Amino acid sequence: MLFSKSYIDHNSILFYVHIHKSGGTSVRENLRFYFNDNQVLRLTEPGINHYIESKIYSSYRPKNENKIKKRLKKIKDYLNKLIKKNDTSIFRDFNSITTQEKEELRFISSNQERMTTPHILGKNFLKITTIRDPLSRIQSYYFEAKKNNGKYKKPYQEIASKYDINGFINYLYDKEPLMVNDPYCVCLSGTRDFLITKKIIDNEFFLAAPIEKIDEFLNLLTIKLSLKKNNFKKYRVSNTNTKEIIINSELIDKIISTNKADIDLKKHIELEFQNILNDYKYLL
Repeated sequence: MLFSKSYIDHNSILFYVHIHKSGGTSVRENLRFYFNDNQVLRLTEPGINHYIESKIYSSYRPKNENKIKKRLKKIKDYLNKLIKKNDTSIFRDFNSITTQEKEELRFISSNQERMTTPHILGKNFLKITTIRDPLSRIQSYYFEAKKNNGKYKKPYQEIASKYDINGFINYLYDKEPLMVNDPYCVCLSGTRDFLITKKIIDNEFFLAAPIEKIDEFLNLLTIKLSLKKNNFKKYRVSNTNTKEIIINSELIDKIISTNKADIDLKKHIELEFQNILNDYKYLL
């Protein structure tokens, strides 16, 4: 990782690669506390593209795209006048903001199935991410999907409301394999190859940490970026998800066997993060 090597100045942008169910909301909400609204941007995967491996060649073009972007920008501007500190960044679309607005950015949270960094002339992206073990991640996915009571549910949310966790996981393997087969490696490198992904973490990432070390992860970032130390909060922590793994033993074996690259990646990140932590422990 580049934590001890990167040169940080006003052209640096924290770029958080938010992979689902990895503590991303806690990271995003705690970090955005340090920035003004105009310095924060969220990139999200369009709902139509969410885990579409079985429909990989499908195409989608929203109607009146330019009008929608203009309308959203007007809403964002209006809300900015009414509310000084709120998550109005959700209304900003990267392709519709001005060059000056892009130059003002200091923190981007990217929730996409492939790691893609937007092009901003002269900017240095400090890539960061957090990782979780596959068993607790998939279990957490089930409980989040199960509690979704919205009017329009995604197919996997419908399954979670009808079946137990084991039926839900079997559905994912059958219909949404990208959600359960090495999602970290696939997002970061486009492959299920640990060594390829490890090289990206080592050579491109500013900092990566296991979800269990989120507080230390955030503390290290505030130290390195000369930000004020804060008492960090946890966001979107489920009250229904038990800490005990309740997946049946057959599926546990399947999850472990189909996530070997991600398991190796987490071990590598744990080791590298601990080494960095040891170097900076006198400042924590």
